[in-house]
Amino acid sequence: MEMSIENENKRLRAIVQQLLDRIEENQRIQEHFHQFEFKLLSATGLQDLLHLLLDDACRHFRLASSSVFLLDEDGSLEGLITSLGIDHYQSRLQLRSSPEFYEKIYTGEPRVTLQEVDVLTSTRLFPGAPNVGSAALLPLIRQHRLVGSLHLASSEATRFTPDKSADFLSHLSSLIVMCLQNSISWERLELQGQLDTLTGVGNRRYFDRAMEQELDRANRNHGHLSCLFIDADHFKHINDTFGHMAGDLCLQFLAKRIGQQLRKTDILCRYGGEEFIVLMPGTESKQAILIAERIRHAVAQESLTMGEQTIPLTVSAGVSTWKARKTKQVLTPEELSENGKALVERADKAMYAAKQNGRNCVAVEK
Repeated sequence: MEMSIENENKRLRAIVQQLLDRIEENQRIQEHFHQFEFKLLSATGLQDLLHLLLDDACRHFRLASSSVFLLDEDGSLEGLITSLGIDHYQSRLQLRSSPEFYEKIYTGEPRVTLQEVDVLTSTRLFPGAPNVGSAALLPLIRQHRLVGSLHLASSEATRFTPDKSADFLSHLSSLIVMCLQNSISWERLELQGQLDTLTGVGNRRYFDRAMEQELDRANRNHGHLSCLFIDADHFKHINDTFGHMAGDLCLQFLAKRIGQQLRKTDILCRYGGEEFIVLMPGTESKQAILIAERIRHAVAQESLTMGEQTIPLTVSAGVSTWKARKTKQVLTPEELSENGKALVERADKAMYAAKQNGRNCVAVEK
C-alpha cells in the first residue's frame, strides 16, 4: 500500500514538473516573441519594418528564410517601394495584383498554417532557400480582408507541424499587418509632400533623398550613377507670349514626355522653375547620353497645342556620371552630400554648354 502511494506521488510529481517545465518554456517563448514585437513597434518606416521581417526575423527565430507577399491591386505599392529604394530583397518581397494567389496558399478561411514543405512550395514561397523542411504561413488580414502573407521557413521538418500551437504566431501576424499598414500609410503621406503639385513628379526634397540613396547604392555595388539636367528652351518667352497658364501646360507636357522615355529604375524630378533632373542608377555616361538624346528628340518632334495656338518646345540637356572608387569604402552622409552636389553641378554646367551650343542639344561634362 505504501509503495503504491509512493509511486502515485512520484507520478503526480512528474506530471506537475512537466506542467511547470511547459509553463517555463511558454514563458520563454512568449518573452522571445515580445522582444521581436517590440522591435516591430519601434520600426521607423517601411524599409526598417521589411528589414525586420526579411533579415532580422531569420536571426531572431533561427529561420532558414522568410518572405513577404503583399497585395497591390492598383500598382501604387510598387511605386512607393521603388521610390523608397527598396529593391535588395529580390524575390523574397513580392507584390501580387490579385488575391487569387493567396487563395492557393490558404485553403478555406485564411489562418496561421504550420506544415511540412515540398519542393514546389519551397520554390514558390522561399526562392533560393536551400533545405526548407517546414514552414509557418501567416495570413496578413486587415479589416477582414487578406492583404498579404508572411512565410517563415525552417530547415527542420518537425519544427512547424500542424500539431504545434500557433497562438504566438497568430498574435504576431495581427501585429505585423497593423505595423505594415501604418508604415505604408505614413510613407504615402510622406511621399505626397515630396511630389511637385503641378507636374506630379518628384520635387527638390524628393530628389535630395533619392540622390543620397542612389549614391550609397552605387558605392556599395561599385557601380555608376548618371545625372541628366534638362532645361526648357526659351521658357520665359513662352510665358511672356502665351501666358503663365501656357507655361504650366508646357511643364506638364515636358514632365510627361521626359517620363515616357525613361526606364522603370530612373528617377525624374522637377528641380526648380523650368528645370528637370533625372537620376539614372547603374548607368554609364554613354548610355545616359543616348537616353538624353531620346528625350530631346521626343520633345522636339511634338508641339504643344493650346486652343488655336501651337507652341514649339525644345530642351537642352547636360549629362554627368559618378563612378565608385576602385577600393570600396563607406561614404559618410557628408561625403554623400558633397558627391551629390558635385554630380548635379557638373550636369548643370554641361546643360549651360548645350545652351551656348545653340539649344535643343545634349552636352556632356568635361
